[in-house]
Amino acid sequence: MPEVQQPASLPDPEPPPPRDVVLAVSIGPGAFEAGLVTARGSLIARSKVEVEPDVGPESHYTALATMVVDLQDLALERYTSRIRGIGVISTGPATRGLETVSPVGLTSWRDFPLRSRIAELTGQPMFGNREAKGLALAEGWVGAAQGHLNFCEVAVSSSIAGAVVLDGELLDGESGGAGDIAHIVVEPGGRRCRCGTQGCFDAEASGAAIEAITGRPPSEPTYEIMQRTGRIVGRAAAMVCNAFDLSLVVVGGTVSTGFGATFFHAAQTSLDEHAQLAYSRGARITPSRLGDSGSLVGAGAVGWRGVRRSRRERPNQPS
Repeated sequence: MPEVQQPASLPDPEPPPPRDVVLAVSIGPGAFEAGLVTARGSLIARSKVEVEPDVGPESHYTALATMVVDLQDLALERYTSRIRGIGVISTGPATRGLETVSPVGLTSWRDFPLRSRIAELTGQPMFGNREAKGLALAEGWVGAAQGHLNFCEVAVSSSIAGAVVLDGELLDGESGGAGDIAHIVVEPGGRRCRCGTQGCFDAEASGAAIEAITGRPPSEPTYEIMQRTGRIVGRAAAMVCNAFDLSLVVVGGTVSTGFGATFFHAAQTSLDEHAQLAYSRGARITPSRLGDSGSLVGAGAVGWRGVRRSRRERPNQPS
Protein backbone atom coordinates (compact mmCIF):
# COMPACT_ATOMS: atom_id res chain seq x y z
CA MET A 1 0.00 0.00 0.00
CA PRO A 2 1.57 3.29 -1.01
CA GLU A 3 2.56 5.55 1.81
CA VAL A 4 0.48 8.68 2.10
CA GLN A 5 2.72 11.69 1.83
CA GLN A 6 2.08 14.55 4.18
CA PRO A 7 2.97 18.07 3.18
CA ALA A 8 6.06 19.39 4.88
CA SER A 9 4.11 22.18 6.49
CA LEU A 10 0.66 23.67 6.44
CA PRO A 11 -0.11 27.36 6.71
CA ASP A 12 -1.65 28.45 9.96
CA PRO A 13 -5.41 28.59 9.59
CA GLU A 14 -7.01 32.00 9.62
CA PRO A 15 -8.38 32.76 13.09
CA PRO A 16 -12.16 32.93 13.25
CA PRO A 17 -13.57 36.43 13.21
CA PRO A 18 -14.13 37.83 16.68
CA ARG A 19 -17.65 37.53 18.00
CA ASP A 20 -19.11 40.03 20.37
CA VAL A 21 -19.95 38.86 23.87
CA VAL A 22 -21.15 40.30 27.14
CA LEU A 23 -19.36 39.30 30.31
CA ALA A 24 -22.19 38.20 32.60
CA VAL A 25 -21.97 38.25 36.41
CA SER A 26 -24.48 36.83 38.89
CA ILE A 27 -24.34 37.74 42.58
CA GLY A 28 -26.19 35.04 44.48
CA PRO A 29 -26.63 34.33 48.20
CA GLY A 30 -24.16 31.46 48.23
CA ALA A 31 -21.94 31.96 45.19
CA PHE A 32 -20.68 34.32 42.54
CA GLU A 33 -20.91 33.22 38.91
CA ALA A 34 -19.54 34.74 35.72
CA GLY A 35 -19.72 33.77 32.07
CA LEU A 36 -19.59 34.90 28.45
CA VAL A 37 -22.92 35.32 26.63
CA THR A 38 -23.19 35.84 22.88
CA ALA A 39 -25.64 38.16 21.14
CA ARG A 40 -27.85 35.12 20.47
CA GLY A 41 -28.08 34.15 24.12
CA SER A 42 -25.56 31.30 24.09
CA LEU A 43 -23.48 30.80 27.23
CA ILE A 44 -20.05 29.83 25.89
CA ALA A 45 -18.00 29.88 29.10
CA ARG A 46 -18.72 30.02 32.80
CA SER A 47 -17.01 30.09 36.16
CA LYS A 48 -18.18 29.92 39.76
CA VAL A 49 -16.78 30.67 43.20
CA GLU A 50 -18.47 29.80 46.46
CA VAL A 51 -19.03 32.62 48.94
CA GLU A 52 -17.14 32.18 52.20
CA PRO A 53 -19.45 33.41 54.95
CA ASP A 54 -16.78 34.46 57.47
CA VAL A 55 -14.63 36.82 55.41
CA GLY A 56 -14.88 40.56 54.91
CA PRO A 57 -16.28 42.56 52.00
CA GLU A 58 -12.95 43.08 50.23
CA SER A 59 -12.17 39.36 50.34
CA HIS A 60 -15.48 38.68 48.64
CA TYR A 61 -14.76 41.32 46.05
CA THR A 62 -11.29 39.92 45.39
CA ALA A 63 -12.78 36.48 44.68
CA LEU A 64 -15.27 38.04 42.27
CA ALA A 65 -12.68 40.27 40.61
CA THR A 66 -10.25 37.39 40.02
CA MET A 67 -12.96 35.40 38.26
CA VAL A 68 -14.01 38.37 36.11
CA VAL A 69 -10.44 39.16 35.02
CA ASP A 70 -9.81 35.50 34.16
CA LEU A 71 -12.90 35.50 31.93
CA GLN A 72 -11.81 38.70 30.24
CA ASP A 73 -8.55 36.99 29.32
CA LEU A 74 -10.36 33.85 28.22
CA ALA A 75 -12.66 35.82 25.92
CA LEU A 76 -9.71 37.21 24.02
CA GLU A 77 -7.29 34.29 24.08
CA ARG A 78 -9.54 31.27 23.53
CA TYR A 79 -12.61 32.70 21.82
CA THR A 80 -11.09 35.74 20.09
CA SER A 81 -14.17 37.55 21.34
CA ARG A 82 -14.74 41.22 21.89
CA ILE A 83 -16.43 42.13 25.17
CA ARG A 84 -19.02 44.83 24.58
CA GLY A 85 -20.07 45.37 28.17
CA ILE A 86 -20.64 43.82 31.58
CA GLY A 87 -24.10 42.57 32.58
CA VAL A 88 -24.65 42.03 36.30
CA ILE A 89 -27.61 40.76 38.29
CA SER A 90 -27.85 40.49 42.05
CA THR A 91 -30.25 39.27 44.66
CA GLY A 92 -31.74 42.15 46.63
CA PRO A 93 -31.89 44.51 48.27
CA ALA A 94 -30.21 46.71 45.66
CA THR A 95 -30.46 50.23 44.34
CA ARG A 96 -31.37 51.00 40.74
CA GLY A 97 -28.68 49.88 38.30
CA LEU A 98 -26.89 48.06 41.15
CA GLU A 99 -25.13 51.22 42.24
CA THR A 100 -25.08 49.53 45.64
CA VAL A 101 -26.06 46.01 46.67
CA SER A 102 -26.89 44.28 49.95
CA PRO A 103 -27.51 40.68 48.83
CA VAL A 104 -29.49 38.36 51.07
CA GLY A 105 -27.08 35.87 52.64
CA LEU A 106 -23.99 38.01 52.06
CA THR A 107 -23.90 39.86 55.35
CA SER A 108 -20.57 41.62 54.80
CA TRP A 109 -21.86 43.39 51.69
CA ARG A 110 -24.13 46.16 52.91
CA ASP A 111 -24.57 49.01 50.45
CA PHE A 112 -21.51 47.72 48.62
CA PRO A 113 -20.67 50.02 45.63
CA LEU A 114 -20.74 47.23 43.08
CA ARG A 115 -21.31 49.28 39.92
CA SER A 116 -18.32 51.58 40.35
CA ARG A 117 -16.02 48.76 41.41
CA ILE A 118 -16.88 46.55 38.42
CA ALA A 119 -16.59 49.44 35.96
CA GLU A 120 -13.20 50.39 37.44
CA LEU A 121 -12.00 46.78 37.32
CA THR A 122 -13.00 46.00 33.73
CA GLY A 123 -12.85 49.34 31.96
CA GLN A 124 -16.18 48.38 30.39
CA PRO A 125 -19.66 49.87 30.77
CA MET A 126 -21.62 47.95 33.40
CA PHE A 127 -25.36 47.38 33.17
CA GLY A 128 -27.03 46.00 36.28
CA ASN A 129 -30.43 44.90 37.51
CA ARG A 130 -32.01 42.69 40.12
CA GLU A 131 -31.86 38.95 39.63
CA ALA A 132 -35.52 38.43 38.78
CA LYS A 133 -35.38 41.19 36.16
CA GLY A 134 -32.51 39.43 34.43
CA LEU A 135 -34.32 36.10 34.57
CA ALA A 136 -37.41 37.68 32.99
CA LEU A 137 -35.34 39.14 30.15
CA ALA A 138 -33.70 35.75 29.61
CA GLU A 139 -37.03 33.89 29.53
CA GLY A 140 -38.39 36.28 26.93
CA TRP A 141 -35.15 36.09 24.92
CA VAL A 142 -34.33 32.37 24.76
CA GLY A 143 -36.55 30.73 27.37
CA ALA A 144 -40.12 29.71 28.10
CA ALA A 145 -41.60 33.14 27.27
CA GLN A 146 -40.10 33.47 23.78
CA GLY A 147 -42.63 35.17 21.52
CA HIS A 148 -44.68 36.54 24.42
CA LEU A 149 -44.92 40.29 24.95
CA ASN A 150 -46.74 40.03 28.29
CA PHE A 151 -45.73 37.68 31.08
CA CYS A 152 -44.54 37.39 34.67
CA GLU A 153 -41.43 35.59 35.88
CA VAL A 154 -41.31 34.17 39.41
CA ALA A 155 -38.24 32.65 41.05
CA VAL A 156 -39.05 30.38 44.00
CA SER A 157 -35.76 29.70 45.76
CA SER A 158 -34.44 30.50 49.22
CA SER A 159 -36.41 33.71 48.76
CA ILE A 160 -39.12 34.80 46.31
CA ALA A 161 -38.51 37.27 43.50
CA GLY A 162 -40.48 38.33 40.47
CA ALA A 163 -40.59 40.57 37.41
CA VAL A 164 -43.26 41.63 34.92
CA VAL A 165 -42.94 42.28 31.18
CA LEU A 166 -45.72 44.34 29.57
CA ASP A 167 -45.95 45.05 25.85
CA GLY A 168 -42.42 43.72 25.46
CA GLU A 169 -40.95 46.09 28.05
CA LEU A 170 -39.57 45.09 31.43
CA LEU A 171 -41.21 47.08 34.23
CA ASP A 172 -38.60 48.87 36.33
CA GLY A 173 -40.41 51.42 38.47
CA GLU A 174 -39.05 54.45 40.28
CA SER A 175 -36.40 52.59 42.26
CA GLY A 176 -36.12 49.47 40.10
CA GLY A 177 -38.40 47.30 42.23
CA ALA A 178 -41.46 47.10 39.96
CA GLY A 179 -42.78 43.59 39.45
CA ASP A 180 -41.17 42.11 42.56
CA ILE A 181 -44.19 40.29 43.92
CA ALA A 182 -42.44 38.78 46.95
CA HIS A 183 -44.41 40.99 49.32
CA ILE A 184 -47.95 40.69 48.04
CA VAL A 185 -50.08 39.23 50.83
CA VAL A 186 -51.15 35.67 50.05
CA GLU A 187 -52.17 34.62 53.59
CA PRO A 188 -53.83 37.48 55.52
CA GLY A 189 -52.72 37.26 59.14
CA GLY A 190 -50.11 34.65 58.20
CA ARG A 191 -46.45 34.33 59.09
CA ARG A 192 -44.44 37.41 60.00
CA CYS A 193 -42.31 38.56 57.07
CA ARG A 194 -38.87 40.17 57.21
CA CYS A 195 -40.46 43.27 55.64
CA GLY A 196 -42.54 43.76 58.80
CA THR A 197 -45.99 42.68 57.65
CA GLN A 198 -47.71 39.27 57.79
CA GLY A 199 -48.62 36.67 55.19
CA CYS A 200 -46.32 37.85 52.39
CA PHE A 201 -45.60 35.54 49.47
CA ASP A 202 -41.95 35.36 50.56
CA ALA A 203 -42.89 34.50 54.15
CA GLU A 204 -45.19 31.67 53.07
CA ALA A 205 -43.60 29.95 50.05
CA SER A 206 -39.86 30.65 49.91
CA GLY A 207 -37.27 28.02 50.73
CA ALA A 208 -36.45 29.80 53.98
CA ALA A 209 -40.15 29.85 54.91
CA ILE A 210 -40.58 26.16 54.11
CA GLU A 211 -37.65 25.28 56.36
CA ALA A 212 -39.05 27.45 59.17
CA ILE A 213 -42.50 25.89 58.82
CA THR A 214 -41.44 22.25 58.55
CA GLY A 215 -38.07 22.14 60.30
CA ARG A 216 -36.70 20.42 57.20
CA PRO A 217 -34.77 21.79 54.22
CA PRO A 218 -36.77 22.35 51.01
CA SER A 219 -34.78 19.52 49.44
CA GLU A 220 -36.67 17.10 51.73
CA PRO A 221 -40.31 18.12 51.20
CA THR A 222 -43.42 16.21 52.09
CA TYR A 223 -46.18 15.77 49.54
CA GLU A 224 -48.33 18.18 51.54
CA ILE A 225 -45.73 20.96 51.52
CA MET A 226 -45.20 20.60 47.76
CA GLN A 227 -48.94 20.97 47.25
CA ARG A 228 -49.25 23.87 49.70
CA THR A 229 -46.37 25.77 48.10
CA GLY A 230 -47.82 25.20 44.64
CA ARG A 231 -51.22 26.49 45.73
CA ILE A 232 -49.68 29.66 47.16
CA VAL A 233 -47.66 30.26 44.00
CA GLY A 234 -50.79 29.79 41.90
CA ARG A 235 -52.70 32.24 44.09
CA ALA A 236 -49.96 34.85 43.76
CA ALA A 237 -49.80 34.25 40.00
CA ALA A 238 -53.55 34.83 39.72
CA MET A 239 -53.24 38.18 41.50
CA VAL A 240 -50.61 39.28 39.00
CA CYS A 241 -52.53 37.99 35.97
CA ASN A 242 -55.69 39.74 37.17
CA ALA A 243 -53.84 42.99 37.84
CA PHE A 244 -51.72 43.15 34.68
CA ASP A 245 -53.80 41.28 32.07
CA LEU A 246 -51.30 38.41 31.67
CA SER A 247 -51.77 34.93 30.28
CA LEU A 248 -48.36 33.43 31.11
CA VAL A 249 -46.34 33.02 34.31
CA VAL A 250 -42.90 31.42 34.07
CA VAL A 251 -41.77 29.83 37.33
CA GLY A 252 -38.20 28.82 38.09
CA GLY A 253 -35.89 28.53 41.07
CA THR A 254 -34.54 25.65 43.10
CA VAL A 255 -37.72 25.07 45.10
CA SER A 256 -40.06 24.85 42.12
CA THR A 257 -37.75 22.65 40.07
CA GLY A 258 -37.08 20.41 43.06
CA PHE A 259 -40.79 19.99 43.80
CA GLY A 260 -41.56 19.12 40.19
CA ALA A 261 -44.89 17.95 38.80
CA THR A 262 -46.75 17.91 42.14
CA PHE A 263 -45.92 21.57 42.67
CA PHE A 264 -46.78 22.68 39.13
CA HIS A 265 -50.09 20.81 39.07
CA ALA A 266 -51.15 22.42 42.37
CA ALA A 267 -50.01 25.84 41.12
CA GLN A 268 -51.99 25.59 37.88
CA THR A 269 -55.10 24.38 39.71
CA SER A 270 -54.89 27.33 42.10
CA LEU A 271 -54.32 29.77 39.22
CA ASP A 272 -57.37 28.41 37.40
CA GLU A 273 -59.45 28.84 40.56
CA HIS A 274 -58.45 32.46 41.20
CA ALA A 275 -58.05 33.87 37.67
CA GLN A 276 -61.66 34.15 36.55
CA LEU A 277 -61.72 37.47 34.71
CA ALA A 278 -62.41 37.38 30.97
CA TYR A 279 -58.80 38.32 30.16
CA SER A 280 -57.07 36.20 32.81
CA ARG A 281 -59.13 33.02 32.52
CA GLY A 282 -56.98 30.36 30.89
CA ALA A 283 -53.69 31.83 32.08
CA ARG A 284 -51.03 29.18 32.50
CA ILE A 285 -47.97 28.49 34.60
CA THR A 286 -44.96 26.98 32.88
CA PRO A 287 -41.54 25.94 34.19
CA SER A 288 -38.43 27.84 33.22
CA ARG A 289 -36.46 26.26 30.36
CA LEU A 290 -33.10 27.77 31.30
CA GLY A 291 -32.01 25.41 34.06
CA ASP A 292 -28.86 26.27 35.94
CA SER A 293 -27.71 28.63 33.19
CA GLY A 294 -30.63 30.99 33.83
CA SER A 295 -28.80 33.44 36.08
CA LEU A 296 -25.88 33.92 33.70
CA VAL A 297 -28.07 34.15 30.61
CA GLY A 298 -30.15 36.64 32.59
CA ALA A 299 -27.09 38.73 33.43
CA GLY A 300 -26.11 38.52 29.76
CA ALA A 301 -29.58 39.70 28.76
CA VAL A 302 -29.25 42.71 31.07
CA GLY A 303 -25.87 43.46 29.52
CA TRP A 304 -27.01 43.15 25.92
CA ARG A 305 -30.07 45.30 26.58
CA GLY A 306 -27.77 47.99 27.99
CA VAL A 307 -25.34 47.73 25.07
CA ARG A 308 -28.11 48.08 22.49
CA ARG A 309 -29.69 51.01 24.28
CA SER A 310 -26.32 52.73 24.42
CA ARG A 311 -25.90 52.23 20.66
CA ARG A 312 -29.27 53.88 20.03
CA GLU A 313 -28.32 56.80 22.25
CA ARG A 314 -24.95 57.20 20.46
CA PRO A 315 -25.71 56.13 16.88
CA ASN A 316 -22.55 57.63 15.40
CA GLN A 317 -20.18 55.70 17.67
CA PRO A 318 -18.08 53.04 15.86
CA SER A 319 -19.10 49.44 16.52
